[in-house]
Amino acid sequence: MTRLFLVLLLCLSFAGNGVFAQPVLARSAAVEQIILVLWHGLDWSDIGGLQFDVPVALGLLNARSGGGEALSASHLTISAGARAVGLGGAAVFYDDDVVGKDLYRRNTGLEPTTLVQPKIAQIHAVQTASYRIEPGALGTALAEAGVPLRVLGNSDGLETFSWAALVGMDGWGRVWQGSVGPEFTIMDGSYPYGLRTDYARLYFEVVQAAEPLVVVDLGDPFRYDQYQSQLVPAQKETMGMIIAEEAQLFLKDIVENRSPQTVVLLISPHPSQASASRGYWLTPVLAWGQTEGLLISGTTRWPGLITNMDIAPTILDALRVEHNQPLIGRPASIEPLAQDEATLWLETMAGKIGFFSRYRGQVLRALVIGQILTYTAVLISLIASAALPHWAVRILQVALLLLMAMPLGLLLWDQAPLVVLALLIAVVMLKCRHTPSIQLVGAISMATALAITMDVFLGSWLMRYSFLGYDPIGGARFYGIGNEFMGVLIGSSIMGWAIVVERGQLPRHWRNAGGLLLFGVLTVVVGAPSLGTNVGGAISAVFGFGSAWIAFAGKKVNVRTIFVLVAATMVVLGALMLVDGANSQGDQSHIGQTVELIRRDGLVAMFLIITRKLAMNAKLLRYSMWSNALIVALLGMGASFIWPSRYIFWLKENHPLIAKGIVGVVIGSTAAFMFNDSGVVAAATCLSFASSTLLLLALESKHDFVASKSYIKDDGYGN
Repeated sequence: MTRLFLVLLLCLSFAGNGVFAQPVLARSAAVEQIILVLWHGLDWSDIGGLQFDVPVALGLLNARSGGGEALSASHLTISAGARAVGLGGAAVFYDDDVVGKDLYRRNTGLEPTTLVQPKIAQIHAVQTASYRIEPGALGTALAEAGVPLRVLGNSDGLETFSWAALVGMDGWGRVWQGSVGPEFTIMDGSYPYGLRTDYARLYFEVVQAAEPLVVVDLGDPFRYDQYQSQLVPAQKETMGMIIAEEAQLFLKDIVENRSPQTVVLLISPHPSQASASRGYWLTPVLAWGQTEGLLISGTTRWPGLITNMDIAPTILDALRVEHNQPLIGRPASIEPLAQDEATLWLETMAGKIGFFSRYRGQVLRALVIGQILTYTAVLISLIASAALPHWAVRILQVALLLLMAMPLGLLLWDQAPLVVLALLIAVVMLKCRHTPSIQLVGAISMATALAITMDVFLGSWLMRYSFLGYDPIGGARFYGIGNEFMGVLIGSSIMGWAIVVERGQLPRHWRNAGGLLLFGVLTVVVGAPSLGTNVGGAISAVFGFGSAWIAFAGKKVNVRTIFVLVAATMVVLGALMLVDGANSQGDQSHIGQTVELIRRDGLVAMFLIITRKLAMNAKLLRYSMWSNALIVALLGMGASFIWPSRYIFWLKENHPLIAKGIVGVVIGSTAAFMFNDSGVVAAATCLSFASSTLLLLALESKHDFVASKSYIKDDGYGN
């Protein structure tokens, strides 16, 4: 075991120092001013009118927030650089209102500035994440550095909405320069709520502003989105086109008449009502004035995709503002690419992400239901006293093998659907030709482990576009290996290696050396910051791979073994934290961010993280379909211990290494369940390889496919 973790530490050191790292992205040139334009509900249909003769970097913006009132949450997330919780009335700011400013003075004990938000204490109070969130962090960082900002425009309709002020305020709810009053609107009965944006006045104020950061609220797009439900379809389309065209002309004037040192950053803080209703939380983001290409950040490591948490860090980085604010997001940079190619990339990416997000639930639900039905049918056949016809057994065998092949099929589906189809057909044909089931299990398992490993080394692009992969719209993970495929990798590699060493009859020293190399590399693949960057997965890998390797080496897996694995886990975690902590803040993964949180907030941060993971696991265990898959897998394994009679003894005698591999998978899946915030998912996908193998061999042994005649005679199956 010592040698194993020495190898791990060496590999982790290499990985953290850039041997496996992605190329350094292009850095934007220094800027003197950023004009941040807020266009509510912007979508790709509006992009065609934004093709100006100025270099532009394009991307999609994940607009997810921390919950609460959705609209304010989206804007607070931008100001905090972290997923903030919204509060009704958060966008109501007071300028010349005496009552409002007196209320602010009473609530805070501070003297009002140009614009104030009296509810700032309530805004802070609703932030309930497991890490510190500071609404107004962007404004605070700029104020502390002596860098002024200005906010302009409003989205007032029946209610007051000062979105620019909400983005630009400091942590005390103050904005020092700007205006969000009625001077930016004109009474016009043909527009939503009888108001339209005075773009001439707004343009004049923007070009006159000398502050390094100017936050601009277009107004009309928000009012239109809130009002459109009252419009007949034809009027809705006509009004939408008019409002979009006017906004485009305003942006064209701003972009083409800016100074060379000015960047115009256009974002949509919140998707349209139509997009949000169908769960699509990706909105366009454009940056004029720098290099053509795709926007990317350390948060996503995904060309063409950033998050709303990255806006504040990007602005502060571009303006060269040093700060100590607890920002979770990372500065965006530009990956150079011609505008036409960048647009095509984003259109393709948006289409794929939307497709997989739309059908992910249905596909995975079908997979889980298929597993439940197959396991149930196999269990019934095992419990029944009479043997099934050979054709029925063959169908159950094929079904179990196809279930094991599904993760590989889902991984390859986007790039090679014909290969997936050929794979499934090959499994059926080989089984019909009486190829030994255990041989097929080994081939499927090793092919799955190899494909996942190669994908991680190549940037996890197959996982990004997979029904079994992570959803960038949900925003829980954007890179590395997710818990779904992490569980698959651990389960498939252990079972695959067990079958390889057993059928290949490898000598013990080759078995130990090969297992050391294989499991060591896979642990690096799962946990290294520049590869899988999955901390919970690294812990699961140490327990699963470590226990399997110990068992394969001919030693017992007992309480002492668990203590050894715990110690090894601490070593690996320390190495991960050390390696990722040495990277620059913008290049750190989740591991480095966790270290920073603990360093900044102490053990309280660690306690909150653990609490959050436990709460998430409890929620998923109650409501996730994966809990059903996990339960049925456990029931299948438990039942196979009883039926057929003395099956476990037969398994240990005839397939000792497979039996040991199953122990390793069980321990690995247990660790995956305990140490991951979606542990039920990882445990279910990991355990499926062990349970399917157990059920497959139990099925065959009962029905005299692989069992010896003496075994059948001893157990009375020939009655």
